[in-house]
Amino acid sequence: MVAREFSQGVLSGFVSRNGVSCHRPPRSFTFVLTMAAAFVTLLLRADSTSADDKTKKIVGGILKILVESQMRGQGGPHQQQLRPGELRPGVRATPELTRARVSLQSFRQESITLSTLLQQESARNAGLRSFIAAAVQLQARADAISQRSRAVPDHRFIVQDVQRLDSDWRSFSYRLQQVPSLSPPCRACVGQLDQFDAELCDILSIEPQIDRRTLQRQSEALAVYLHGLSDDIDYELRRSPSRNALMLKTSQAHQAAVGFSDAVQTGRPYAALVAEYKAFLRKWNPLVRELCAFESRFIERTVLRIQNVDQSVHELLWLPRGLDRELLIQLTRGVTTEVDRIFDSVSLSLLIQLPNYEDVPSSASDFHGICQHFADCVEQENDIDELVDAYDYLPSAWVSFSRHFRNVQHDGIRHSLTEIESRLVALREPLGIPGGFDANSARQRAGAIERLADHLHADIETWLRGASKFAGERKEMLEHCSHFRTASRQLHAALVHDTPEAILRGHCAKIYSEWELLHRHIADCDAPDRDHINELLIQISVELVELEAMFL
Repeated sequence: MVAREFSQGVLSGFVSRNGVSCHRPPRSFTFVLTMAAAFVTLLLRADSTSADDKTKKIVGGILKILVESQMRGQGGPHQQQLRPGELRPGVRATPELTRARVSLQSFRQESITLSTLLQQESARNAGLRSFIAAAVQLQARADAISQRSRAVPDHRFIVQDVQRLDSDWRSFSYRLQQVPSLSPPCRACVGQLDQFDAELCDILSIEPQIDRRTLQRQSEALAVYLHGLSDDIDYELRRSPSRNALMLKTSQAHQAAVGFSDAVQTGRPYAALVAEYKAFLRKWNPLVRELCAFESRFIERTVLRIQNVDQSVHELLWLPRGLDRELLIQLTRGVTTEVDRIFDSVSLSLLIQLPNYEDVPSSASDFHGICQHFADCVEQENDIDELVDAYDYLPSAWVSFSRHFRNVQHDGIRHSLTEIESRLVALREPLGIPGGFDANSARQRAGAIERLADHLHADIETWLRGASKFAGERKEMLEHCSHFRTASRQLHAALVHDTPEAILRGHCAKIYSEWELLHRHIADCDAPDRDHINELLIQISVELVELEAMFL
């Protein structure tokens, strides 16, 4: 994306990854939850100056919808559908349920406090706005389960619902605790919710709810990247005396990653997975510190991929993660190296063609100096607040420097600009700085939406083919699906071609409008055998919300 977009992205906050429960929520609830999150996101983005007032106005309505949807969708294999207040006379609740009701009520009340605190703090801290939708969802789920616990006689009836609550909360709690600027009242509230969640899991004998599907993908990626790292070292360091020792250490780390992946695949318990992953880290952490000393774009790129997977696994296993200073230094050195490569590629004839070429030396010097200052702060082991302050100067300096080269038709320079920007983005995560617009992630999500739109069009044709009763609905739905599919292709193409942010927002608004129309028609059709259609609706909605969140 252009430099201006990157700067705006850095200054705006979002958290791109949401926790995923390993037990899929009821379809109706999941979709309402997803669209509610989208509405919160859209309203917050529309006018940041009045975000708090707008949030207060909509939370009540959304909360009611979410609670009602969850109450309709809740239910497990042990229970009949009961409405609140319909507990059969003379039926005594189990001891576990009696205790769970107390903890659920406490969790519910504390979730209300957390939601209120986040809404208040988001007025002064834009990075917290992206947490509001998740807080409202958590409050709604806790409220609905608390109500249901009083309408059933046996604790087994609410076990699956509490499992989903545990999964959602653990992921949300982890992400909140990574925010350096979170206020003491919010941190205290998170601690209370952790305690009530632990009480519920103990009462109902619930194991920690891991998103094993995502964890499996990440563990496999870890093993693949480490295998690739071995190839990189073999080629890049073939003349280095350290090659053989590094090859051996990489092989050992790779085998540890394979062991962790096998443990995930075979369904080992949470404690065993944590032990396996810590065994991998004991091999990996010393290795990455050694690799940081070598200047190789290929090795650095693979190491960054492994570090990104490592960050995801820490989040999926809720493991605390200290500040990786070696990674920060490596990323900063990579930035200055790419700046040097740009100047090595600039000839005198190319320099005088640059816009405001007389300012290039000073802007390059400023950017290089700020990068060095940040690296010095890392090496001197300054605290996290000082590192964040030092980083705050980088985006504006990057904009001033990169604007001279944005229209240069030189593959090497353009590649270096992309590498620098990716490293500046990568620096945010270990520092806990709210993310901005990530072009690569946005392109992937837009591509997924386009692919899912094609599937949806084909499935609608199959779903209602031969059913004369629904011929009219089929024609109308296919027409709206074609419009949505076209909008998804236009959005994907715009992202691939680095379209300015203002135009991208227009594409996003259009695709959301088309999606609302299409979903309304699908939801109103009561034709049978719609399970696969519902799954696609959920997947598309999730991708749309995640994409829209990048513009916060």
